[in-house]
Amino acid sequence: MHIADTFESTILPALISIGLLLKYWRQVKDQQIILGFLFFAVTMGLFTQYWGITGLHLFTGGFVIWPVLVLLLGDRFPWPLAYPLTFIGTLIPDLYGAGIAADWQSGWFFGVGGAGFLDGLFLVPLETLMAAAILSKFGIFMRKRGYFSRRMNLEKDAYPEDKDRRAR
Repeated sequence: MHIADTFESTILPALISIGLLLKYWRQVKDQQIILGFLFFAVTMGLFTQYWGITGLHLFTGGFVIWPVLVLLLGDRFPWPLAYPLTFIGTLIPDLYGAGIAADWQSGWFFGVGGAGFLDGLFLVPLETLMAAAILSKFGIFMRKRGYFSRRMNLEKDAYPEDKDRRAR
């Protein structure tokens, strides 16, 4: 492992993440909910990780969570934030996994981001960002047609002619 590999897969995405967080975090309408989902994504990564013969493997919950939230929340959650939130949700379990390896080896394991441009710390946030961008456009398309609307028509009854469909 070279220091360049760590730069490519850890330092560079960290700098991009900091920039995107500083630019877009204030636009988030439901910050507590987003932080709760981030905690869930980190926890999912911690509980699904395992060491295999090829290295550390983990399921990044942010790959599923952030694009779906972009789709459902629309303008309440800017889609570029999918990148830094996925990076954070992947970095913390990766650091924890490196700590586990250090405990096994009774020393320091210097291997976070060791695969360079092929590392999950570099690729997973990019893939999530692409999925979030696509689902953002799809969400705009669907909201124009009345789907995912936050407005409800309270004038009409849920059951036409005041009939309860459960009682047949």
